[in-house]
Amino acid sequence: MIKQPKASRVNEKAATAPFKSGFVAIAGQPNTGKSTFLNMVLGQKVAIVTPKAQTTRTRILGVCHRPNCQIILLDTPGIHRPGASLFNKAMVRTAYETCREGELILYFIDGTRGLNDADRTILERLQPTNNQEKQRPVLLVLNKVDRLPEPLLFARLQALQEIPCVAVVPISALTGYNIEHLLSLLPDYLPEGPHYFPEEQWTDQPEQFFAAEVIREKLFLHLQKELPYSLAVHLHKFQPRIPAGEKEIWDVEATILVERESQKAIVIGQKGSMLKQVGSAARKELEQLFSVPIFLKLWVRVRKEWGEDISLLRNLGYPTVNQDADSPEEDVALG
Repeated sequence: MIKQPKASRVNEKAATAPFKSGFVAIAGQPNTGKSTFLNMVLGQKVAIVTPKAQTTRTRILGVCHRPNCQIILLDTPGIHRPGASLFNKAMVRTAYETCREGELILYFIDGTRGLNDADRTILERLQPTNNQEKQRPVLLVLNKVDRLPEPLLFARLQALQEIPCVAVVPISALTGYNIEHLLSLLPDYLPEGPHYFPEEQWTDQPEQFFAAEVIREKLFLHLQKELPYSLAVHLHKFQPRIPAGEKEIWDVEATILVERESQKAIVIGQKGSMLKQVGSAARKELEQLFSVPIFLKLWVRVRKEWGEDISLLRNLGYPTVNQDADSPEEDVALG
């Protein structure tokens, strides 16, 4: 993995200040730019990004190393109306449970859309439900302001003044605008604590996770409107080839799960053309990511109602799945 660059100088004040560390949850509706923000902050791609809603499906951790502070950012799936699917309920549950892990919640709002009723509902449900639960401060992040004319930006910021929060910060996760200012505010909400991660580490996700996510990203980007949302990527081989030759090469094999034969046909494409495009794009990025040649094999398998298979979902990395998934917080009416 690529190491983060260390700060070249630490000023005298930072050198004598107590070290702070803690967890900061990144929450919001789908497509508000949460994963783009995480990648921009880390200077590394730890979360796949596509124009599609619900691209992020599980909690993704990123470590931001600052002078005398370690900010552990927790990216979450977009909070949406999950319907009856255990899979979608698991995503929403993951988002809420991750917010309860943080010392602070960064709540992202799409600046091109502005605050809506769904945001208000979600923000209400992020509040403690009993006296034993910790009150967590919420910082509102108005993202995508690079796409707003100044009068509309002012109106969006004015609308956010009605929401109880510790601050409202306009940013552009895409361009990096005002992100440094936002990061400078976060240590004020973190306790004194240890170095949870060494300075060269920027995530806790294993390499296999990134391999599966890159494949899934290429499916999203290449299939576009034809994409069957009910697909998943199951990585079942990720290892150096044995016996090793003079030049190292890794074998990566994965199965793309879909629910219907018609979806399988879409993913494969005419004479296998779509699957070849996806595989080629994924292989190139994996080789850049891991700095070794990759031999990638992809299969497509129909697995009816895989989104209801608890055992399979847990194997795919969704530990919050259970049959008793109904709760009021998982039924957010999107505006």
